[in-house]
Amino acid sequence: MAAAEQEVAQDDLAALLVETRGVLEKLAEGNLKLGTWQMVLWQPRWVFASTEALCYQKITADERPIGKEKRIPFSDIQQIEELEFGEFVLQCPRRDYTFKAPDEFKCQVFVHNLRQLRERWKASTR
Repeated sequence: MAAAEQEVAQDDLAALLVETRGVLEKLAEGNLKLGTWQMVLWQPRWVFASTEALCYQKITADERPIGKEKRIPFSDIQQIEELEFGEFVLQCPRRDYTFKAPDEFKCQVFVHNLRQLRERWKASTR
């Protein structure tokens, strides 16, 4: 019985990891301020979850990942907050990371899955 439960847990984990990937936009740091106006820059990124972190990479014009993979470890994520308009923020001690999904449904899936993955990570470190 324990082996069957372990297999179901692994299948759930695999499904979470497959669902938690895709092209999102990441809010760039250091936005340009022009008087009372602020210009923000959204950068398209290939974003995917692992069992220990949310990872992202730059993408080409045809949306293929390139360059160095950057990681936001679940150990650094204090809170995962869903915002409006398909945006969510990962609050970390040194900075916040804001992402924008193509639509609100995709955002909800990412937020729900990241919360589950972070809880699984916490449970595995106890």
